[in-house]
Amino acid sequence: MIHEIFGVEGPPRIEASVPAGSLVLEQGPDGTVEVTVDTSRPEPWRVTKSGNTITVSYERMGFGTGGRATVRVVVPSGSALRAETASASVTSHVDLGQVIVKTAAGDVQLRDCDSAVVKSAAGELSIRNVAGDLAVKSASGDVDVNVVSGSVSATTASGDVSIQEVSGAFTASSASGDVRVARYLGEDLEVSTMSGDMSFGLPARTSVKLTASTLSGDVRLPERSDGSEPPLRHISVRAKSVSGDIRLQRLS
Repeated sequence: MIHEIFGVEGPPRIEASVPAGSLVLEQGPDGTVEVTVDTSRPEPWRVTKSGNTITVSYERMGFGTGGRATVRVVVPSGSALRAETASASVTSHVDLGQVIVKTAAGDVQLRDCDSAVVKSAAGELSIRNVAGDLAVKSASGDVDVNVVSGSVSATTASGDVSIQEVSGAFTASSASGDVRVARYLGEDLEVSTMSGDMSFGLPARTSVKLTASTLSGDVRLPERSDGSEPPLRHISVRAKSVSGDIRLQRLS
């Protein structure tokens, strides 16, 4: 086992390469970062500090079949995270700043963060809230997010994208995965799928400039307003699918 404690000034930056096992971030006091690497083979692991950056790395050439460890990092709120894994999961129990994660098959679970960029092959992604922008590329993993206050860019092959609320521009493409935004508050929405369904909730008094097409799917649009009240917002919606359904619904 490796155990290190470092002093830092302000929110630190955590850079971690964990081939297999898990990476867990937990809430800690300001000014301190505590790192524990629980592994049966600690020799290839390095835990170092340079400036305000703490690095946890597995130093053998290539991930191979080794590198399994439980890495626990106790950090103050607002810390930045850059993580790379093969099959290790990434879980944060603390609110973070900028997050960048690249994983092959590991699941990613985050609380609140300032922004997030996640690339995954088969891992699932779950985030509570993103204060800024979110960018996701996934092959088969699902994407589940509560609130994104900035823009969203999402690309999946078969994974579903489900977000409760988006305030910025929204762009998504999928082969067979469904795309759902329960409440869209932005001004520009563009989605294309092959066979995946798409669904968007639009607030009342929203004027929509719509371009929608599907070859064999259904297009379901909300009823027109009676025009008694002027619209509060105007949005552009471009939705295209081969066989998936397209649904726009007006929220109360």
